[in-house]
Amino acid sequence: MEIRSEKSIKEYLKALPDDTIIKYYLDVEYSPFPVLIIEEYTRRFKRKTKDEIIKDLKIQARFAQKKTHELSKMAKKHKILDDITREKSEKVIQHAKKRGYHFSEAISKKGFSIGSKLRKKTKSGIRIGINAGKNLNSSQKELDLIKKLGDLQKAGIITNKEFQEKKKKILAKI
Repeated sequence: MEIRSEKSIKEYLKALPDDTIIKYYLDVEYSPFPVLIIEEYTRRFKRKTKDEIIKDLKIQARFAQKKTHELSKMAKKHKILDDITREKSEKVIQHAKKRGYHFSEAISKKGFSIGSKLRKKTKSGIRIGINAGKNLNSSQKELDLIKKLGDLQKAGIITNKEFQEKKKKILAKI
């Protein structure tokens, strides 16, 4: 923007952010256009009228009145701020204890169910292992039996057909 006239300076000042106007206003004696800066500052940050000041004071008085009323109620009940703080703290602690109790109950139930599942799986795993060991022993015996049948066949005591039939029966047991 080219600054040529008072009007262009006013437009330029209107476009500036508030913090820049405040800086210019604080250093107004060094400004080439002090009057224009003061006018822009007062336009943006105009002072309150008497009615606005009285209205603000009335609002503040109402707030103070409410606080005074609350304090007088507490005084009538002979309570001080420490008592109220203590009561609220006790309520918070009781609430936390209840929640902690509920959490510990939930955790113990979960732990019990997980423990029982583990015990069941462990018992069934042990049974499976024992049965596998038994089957291994019995299958070892049957394999030895098949070897003996093979020896009998080689020796010519039983025929190939008899060997195959007996072998099928033994393998069916495994």
